[in-house]
Amino acid sequence: MEFIPLLEKTKLIIALGECIISKSLNFQKALREAGHDNLMISINVSPIQLLKKEFVANLMHLVEATQTNPALICLEITESIFESNTQEINRLLRLLRQTGFHIALDDFGTGFSSFARERELQVDCIKIDQYFIRKLERLREEETVTGDIISMAHKQGHYVVAEGVETETQKHYLLTHGCDKIQGYLIGRPQSQNESLALLERQAE
Repeated sequence: MEFIPLLEKTKLIIALGECIISKSLNFQKALREAGHDNLMISINVSPIQLLKKEFVANLMHLVEATQTNPALICLEITESIFESNTQEINRLLRLLRQTGFHIALDDFGTGFSSFARERELQVDCIKIDQYFIRKLERLREEETVTGDIISMAHKQGHYVVAEGVETETQKHYLLTHGCDKIQGYLIGRPQSQNESLALLERQAE
């Protein structure tokens, strides 16, 4: 999303991020009211948002106002967040995890982190970037590192989500190698709140 760096540069990402969090928590409330009280939702958080002094306090205020269980919220951060302020970032993530939130490291494998460094990060989940998923269509099994990423993440106590899954071949490889969750157009395309609630209602019938 090319507009994100511009929003971060102008600090508009803070207002947008607050709006997204508010809408997401209200969606979680709508899910509960519709009888779906065990579904986790994920929210992308930028480094600028996370490092804002009032971020954690504001987030907790919204959680209390919407009576949301933090255990059903996953905050997604990208590897670039650890390029600086690593100690402070980890302190904030540790605090959020202690409160009950899940933390996911998004787009893993394309940026700053390595498995040696990832061991130090306060996260629960590794999301494998779609760059590695696309390669599953072209490489022989012994040539891809995707299975190794899944294995190493599990050894460090993380669950694994694969991004950008679009084919049955990719799905088969990931499930065979123990990937915990997959997301992408093969599973479903982006939907509005009403469309999502309608889909869940149909699935429950």
